[in-house]
Amino acid sequence: MRILIAEDDHIFANTIEILVEELGYELIKVVDNAEEMLTLIAATKPDLVLLDIHLKGMKDGIDVAQSIANSKNPMPVIFITSFQDKETFDRAKNTNPFAFIIKPFDELTLQRSIELALYKYANASLDNELYEGWQKDIVVKDSFFVKIGQKLEKIKIIDILYVEIVDKYAELHTRDQKLVVRMPLKELLMKLPAKDFLRVNRNLIINANHIDHINLQDHSIKVGEIQLAFSRRFKDQIIERLNLLQ
Repeated sequence: MRILIAEDDHIFANTIEILVEELGYELIKVVDNAEEMLTLIAATKPDLVLLDIHLKGMKDGIDVAQSIANSKNPMPVIFITSFQDKETFDRAKNTNPFAFIIKPFDELTLQRSIELALYKYANASLDNELYEGWQKDIVVKDSFFVKIGQKLEKIKIIDILYVEIVDKYAELHTRDQKLVVRMPLKELLMKLPAKDFLRVNRNLIINANHIDHINLQDHSIKVGEIQLAFSRRFKDQIIERLNLLQ
């Protein structure tokens, strides 16, 4: 996951940078003013933004958050601030941030704030279980965020070659990695775009966009460099779907 930070206090900026990197996230850059922040947001399209309210220049972090909220492609915003007065909080609240944390804070506070922000961004219901530790992987727009250790790994749905169900988990396979998703099959199928993914056997879902070859005789499908078997009872459905893709 890629994070962009705006913080005008050099010492605290270094602290946040260290915390973000210790959590395993990709830090795009740390800036100290609103103008550069807005330019970078447009250019890099981060997954999440950490904003100090007080920044150098004419605009502050709340102005940046308002611009993000009004944009065509908003992303989660977490405010980082030493301000605790009601007026500042009310002004910040009107931009609909996903979290609001007060300096100073530790790695655990930052980690849970990031997880909460993505959880709320995915329009999931908030429950007490989340405060005890992240329990679910989530889908945000066109991507999955998968919990790996102390970080959330992003994988674009379009890059998924196939999904294999193993026991109670789903393995998402791309050309260069495999990620295990803690999500029931029924829920996973609802998250995957029906026009792109088709089920070919009891435990296998394939991204039709990546199918290179189908052998109807030995009931196999080649996806990338991988040869996979499909069930006879899904044969007609597969052929019908492929005809629609022509």
